[in-house]
Amino acid sequence: MKKIDKIYLDIDGVIRGVASPKEDVVKLLRYCMDNYPGAVYWLTTHCRGGVNRTDFVLHDTFDNEFADELYNKILPTDWEALKTEAIDMDSDFVWFDDNLFESERMVLEQNYVLDGFFLMNPKDSEMAKKALEHLRRFGTA
Repeated sequence: MKKIDKIYLDIDGVIRGVASPKEDVVKLLRYCMDNYPGAVYWLTTHCRGGVNRTDFVLHDTFDNEFADELYNKILPTDWEALKTEAIDMDSDFVWFDDNLFESERMVLEQNYVLDGFFLMNPKDSEMAKKALEHLRRFGTA
């Protein structure tokens, strides 16, 4: 992968409930929104089955202005059983998540896109910085 077309973000364990300082998480999210407008998606249990409930958890995590901006700029996905149902396998993507089920791994492998998955460690205080560094290697959209 030489570029990024789409970014998929989990919430719990990626931007909420993490050891990374909130400022680093905000920098990561700001970079995504500023450099990939219209190409950043929620891939979280808070947004599935056609229902987007991310606003509730975002307001519990960030100030109202930033939470509203996230809700308005990051697009919802629709999936039922596996998060991979919502991923555009024909795009060059990065999916930030703290968990990858074996069935999801198999889907990524079958589509030759496993390298698009970026494992986030919620206990690593440098994780948001590492994710941002990863994105910067690709430049911008």
